[in-house]
Amino acid sequence: MRWIVLVLFVVACGGPEVPAHSGYKSDKSKPWTKAKPLKIDEKGELKSDGELSYGELKRARWYAIELPSHGELSLRLEITPPGDATNEDFDLGFEVLSPAYRAIHKSDLEDEDAHEVTKTTKLVELPPGKYLVHLFLQGRMDSAEYTLRGTFKSTSPAELKSDFPAQVAFLDPLPMVPLADDAPRGWKPDKKPVIVKSTGRKPVKVVEKKPTPVTAVSARIMNISVVGGGTQILIGRGTASGASDGMRAKINGIGDMPKISNCKETSCQAVFKATPDQVKGGGGSVTLLP
Repeated sequence: MRWIVLVLFVVACGGPEVPAHSGYKSDKSKPWTKAKPLKIDEKGELKSDGELSYGELKRARWYAIELPSHGELSLRLEITPPGDATNEDFDLGFEVLSPAYRAIHKSDLEDEDAHEVTKTTKLVELPPGKYLVHLFLQGRMDSAEYTLRGTFKSTSPAELKSDFPAQVAFLDPLPMVPLADDAPRGWKPDKKPVIVKSTGRKPVKVVEKKPTPVTAVSARIMNISVVGGGTQILIGRGTASGASDGMRAKINGIGDMPKISNCKETSCQAVFKATPDQVKGGGGSVTLLP
């Protein structure tokens, strides 16, 4: 409606006729598929200039820049607005698209640098590929001349800045390892299953001896700490071969027999409803029951 009123007003005043078309030679055209290639010279520079006119069906211009490697692309657009100084709304749109056709830079009437006659952008850490530059008029009475300049600086992936170790998660507290061997006197590790092979003409049969079920295991308390609901102990797996989640823990002098949990390669945990002094009174060892 605003454009209709403007056309009627201009015609009534005898002014220039406002174009009623889209600014393109065809509404079905896809100019980005025929973008003009811009070659990067030995100095890493590129340049192109031209003119646009909405009324002459030259509303936009597309350029294609092929980046040969990872790098940094800087672009500078110098604009010569139309001679009509009364056109305060003039702005030449400027955007850059990635090889996936995603806008990685945009500058038009909705952005902070609207109406500027010089527009710049610096795009860093770009992967190699074909990038598109789109220049376009936004008003039906607009026309402009422009010069597009650019520089490319190649950077290898090894030169990219790293935030290591900022993104590395903190490790959980490691279990305390005693300086001396804390295994009980006379303790021996479980033997591996013995494989017995029969001999003779008959097919060889493999007989596997199952280990004897564990009835009770004695282990040393490696650490004591106060937690909500009681006292937590850290049990050394080195002195409790065969320990597993769900076994009961027993300390002399304490009636509570909680289940052990969080069994790892070197330790297990259990929480007693007792004070640290009561736990220490058990002699520094715990008995694990199935």
